[in-house]
Amino acid sequence: MGLTATIILIGVLVLVFIQDFKNRAIHVMLPIGLLLAALVVNYTSNHLRLLDIAYNILFVLINLFGLMLYLSFKEKHFINPIDTYLGLGDIVFFLAVTPLFNFKSFILFFIFGLLFSLLLHIGLKWMIKINSIPLAGYLSLFLMLIIVDRHLLKINPFF
Repeated sequence: MGLTATIILIGVLVLVFIQDFKNRAIHVMLPIGLLLAALVVNYTSNHLRLLDIAYNILFVLINLFGLMLYLSFKEKHFINPIDTYLGLGDIVFFLAVTPLFNFKSFILFFIFGLLFSLLLHIGLKWMIKINSIPLAGYLSLFLMLIIVDRHLLKINPFF
């Protein structure tokens, strides 16, 4: 990953974290900037393929569909999880970072990112009153930690 692309990517992730944590929403330009930076990183990387991006997007859509089915069966009527259980910015965030990972790594990012977000939210809930979860913000923090591990420590936690 080129240094310039990495710096831009981290800059956008910092903005997502700050804005989502403060406002519980992110501006539409942030996921677009994130997607563009991720595409540049993907383009400069030798091991990422276009097919992986398609699989990653399909994985996100299957999860959203599964969440909709689960909530609809649970409530016994159709439930749209967007803006009730999950923000649109969170979904767009997941879609914007799909170019950064091969399929296996994206699944690991998805699972461990959600676990990281849950644990961080539980920990912060003790200090400050937070009713909603700034998922895109937490995930951007998690992704920044992965990028730092990958570049400074030369550790790739997702193979």
